[in-house]
Amino acid sequence: MKNLILLSFAFFFSAFACAIELEKHNITQTTLDNGLKIIIKTDKRAPVFISQLWYRVGASDESRPNTGISHMLEHMMFKGTRDYKVGEFSKIIARNGGNDNAFTSKDYTAYYQKMHKSKLALAIKMEADRMRHLQLSNDEFEKERQVVIEERRLRIEDNPNAQVYEHLKLISFDKNGAYHAPIIGFQADIESYHLHDLRTWYEKYYAPNNASLVVVGDVDPAEVIVLARQYFGGYKVNPNITNVDNPSIAQTSNTRVLKLKAQLPFYILSFSVPSLKTTDNTHNAYALDMLAYVLDNGLSKALIREQQIASSIGVEYRLYDKYNTLFTLSFIPVKGVSNEAVLSAIKSKITELIQNPDLIKDELVRIKTQLEAEFVFEQDHISTQSYYLGMLSAIGLSVETLFSYVDKMNAISANDVAQAAKQYLNFSQANSVELIPQGIK
Repeated sequence: MKNLILLSFAFFFSAFACAIELEKHNITQTTLDNGLKIIIKTDKRAPVFISQLWYRVGASDESRPNTGISHMLEHMMFKGTRDYKVGEFSKIIARNGGNDNAFTSKDYTAYYQKMHKSKLALAIKMEADRMRHLQLSNDEFEKERQVVIEERRLRIEDNPNAQVYEHLKLISFDKNGAYHAPIIGFQADIESYHLHDLRTWYEKYYAPNNASLVVVGDVDPAEVIVLARQYFGGYKVNPNITNVDNPSIAQTSNTRVLKLKAQLPFYILSFSVPSLKTTDNTHNAYALDMLAYVLDNGLSKALIREQQIASSIGVEYRLYDKYNTLFTLSFIPVKGVSNEAVLSAIKSKITELIQNPDLIKDELVRIKTQLEAEFVFEQDHISTQSYYLGMLSAIGLSVETLFSYVDKMNAISANDVAQAAKQYLNFSQANSVELIPQGIK
């Protein structure tokens, strides 16, 4: 009984502390009876707001033969409802001085309007309308299918480096889990799925209990909640949404060589790592994020400016992926230098870091100062604020995560970075894709 009382007190204290933290940042949160999450951040520096509706569905929920269906449905969401004709949604927003758009990612799909504060009711009303009243027409679907096919051609088929990244995911993630397929989908799937596939996807995932409404700007939180209840509150919970996890399944030690029409070679390595959402120790995830900054700066200095054996270096880590993710190292060797020579230099610098972490102490100070400055500047933009709040909610992390980022990164030591490199950068298990350019005629 004593343990139960202590546990209840700890839970209450934690919830109270979170509420205080949110209030400090002018954030209000609530959930409607039908499961719609509402996150509001007041920012009165300009008489505008951004309203975003985030659905917890994306490419990671898809499988063959329906890859890319979340992205295709995003396109179709602008094709009219019972109350608004095809294309009318964006025209009304523009006529009222606003702009709107949408984006699909691996783990979520989001729609937004940015407008003068006097148009809040209009934005929420229209977004709520298309949550349940979308009119799916086969004629519009066939038109949009061709648009998406062309989009894939421009973004991937005609972009050699994009093809490299697509193949990297194919060999780094098993097809039976998340992150194997591209967000836009495979060409064969885009060409083959039918309107009823989109309707099934829409009816399953586009429901209040699978969405978060995020509003940031010069708004009254009470008014936002009243409007959300007015326009979303009548929608029923969809009991078929189970949000069953579909974790990524890592593959290791795979290689692939691509011979494509390109002017420059390109080489990329991937290492399987946890994200902030999946790690057993959040400190390790932040250490990986810091490792990415350290290597991106350090390798660029050593290999591009000093040794002059590479013309480009890229290091990336996806801290906020929903499932286990990748840590990637990529480079373009200068003419006459082999991939092996650049790889050897990279390994040497990482070994040096592991053996002597003190070498990066000054660099850590600089990076931490830069990250803190960037965080402050990002808060000047309501679009950036709303993006992080919505994204964190969509992948299942608390919004408080946003405001603890700088402190968490400041707590990372040189030894933490070295340990992260030692633990996760195992080159014998890395996947790699090499692009051999065939020239452009």
